[in-house]
Amino acid sequence: MKRLIVIGVVLFLVQIGLLVATHLAKYSDAPRPGKGALLAFNAAEVNEVLLEDGEGHHLALKKDQGRWLLPEAGAFPADSAKVQGLIERLAGMQRGWPEATTAEAATRFKVAPDRYVRKLSLLKDGTALAIVYFGTSPGLRKIYLRGDNDPEIQTLALAPHELEVGADNWIDTAILRLKPEQIARIDLPDLHLERTPDGLQPANLKAEEEVVKERRDALVKRLAGLTVTALLGSEAKPEYGLDHPTLHATVALDGGGTIDYLFGQAPKPDQADAQEAPPLPAEQSFVLKVSNQEQLFRVDGWQVEEIKNTSRAALVRAKAPAAADKTAEPADPTKQVTPADSVTPTAPPEPAR
Repeated sequence: MKRLIVIGVVLFLVQIGLLVATHLAKYSDAPRPGKGALLAFNAAEVNEVLLEDGEGHHLALKKDQGRWLLPEAGAFPADSAKVQGLIERLAGMQRGWPEATTAEAATRFKVAPDRYVRKLSLLKDGTALAIVYFGTSPGLRKIYLRGDNDPEIQTLALAPHELEVGADNWIDTAILRLKPEQIARIDLPDLHLERTPDGLQPANLKAEEEVVKERRDALVKRLAGLTVTALLGSEAKPEYGLDHPTLHATVALDGGGTIDYLFGQAPKPDQADAQEAPPLPAEQSFVLKVSNQEQLFRVDGWQVEEIKNTSRAALVRAKAPAAADKTAEPADPTKQVTPADSVTPTAPPEPAR
């Protein structure tokens, strides 16, 4: 009887071990050995991308002379690092243990040809090299995906918002950035900076004044490093407030050429209108028109406020007075000693005993 009990316990433990091992292997992030790449395409050959959602919206990206562009947004530059990074990531993805392999699961996880959250087509000159269906999310920063005509459903560490079908999510937000050393002059309503051998300095700096370098550098960095958040088209609509700009800045470039920046903001509604409609989001952002760009941009308000609130008085201060020479003058041996100079200090009285 004891022998049968021992055998039963051993068999039970073996079954538990196999169950645990199978469970861990199924959900392991390690690829299944020997299965190879999930998608058979060469990332370097992809020159077109088409991203679609299940509601009929789509986004096209096209590669031209090494740069990714948005054809439907006036060929505006896309974030090439983001686009190319996604392509190369999918090209290098290895097969892991599938989450499921049935047609029913593909529909349930929304990675089926007729039911998906996102569909990504990678093309070369109009010919599809790979098609991927992205579905629901099984957890934080994870998403189900399935290659076309492939029964296996895999997971990828990718947040759903990284596949938004909207041009603003793919634009090059750093399109306006300059190198500080490119700037020869900055003109603001209450401040003018000019390039000197000591860097950009306020115009007409007096001899008794000096620039606060930390604040000057912060202003130059902010203006040279403007980041855009959205495209607003090329039409300057009345509600953009560009007819009466909140801020006008001009940057002269080293070597010639200038760039004008007009920052507009929608006027605040009257009190009566404010009761009928919620506050406009423009209160937290500005519309920006740049002289060397066709598109109008939306920029976050904090960037503009930093530039608006910088004045000459904030960048200039009076020089600290020169330190007095504390070194004692050497004694003049020819100087006649006066009686007052020759007085010897009296020794203190002895303490009483």
